[in-house]
Amino acid sequence: MFGKHEKKPGDVKSEFRRQMRSAQLRRFVGTLPTYAVDPELPERFVKLLHQLDRAVEEADAGRPTPAAQPQ
Repeated sequence: MFGKHEKKPGDVKSEFRRQMRSAQLRRFVGTLPTYAVDPELPERFVKLLHQLDRAVEEADAGRPTPAAQPQ
């Protein structure tokens, strides 16, 4: 059913995770400039960014660290 170069449905998920954890991606991300909110950004966008930060922190609070996750 799957040809030589076709991926099985579950392989895409595992391949994505593998690439997101790669040293190459970490090096690339390390070259990106630090993100900062533009001081002239409208207040409604600043509030949305703060809400997003809180949501990420709450999601990460219940999640094990990447080193503790089974591979």
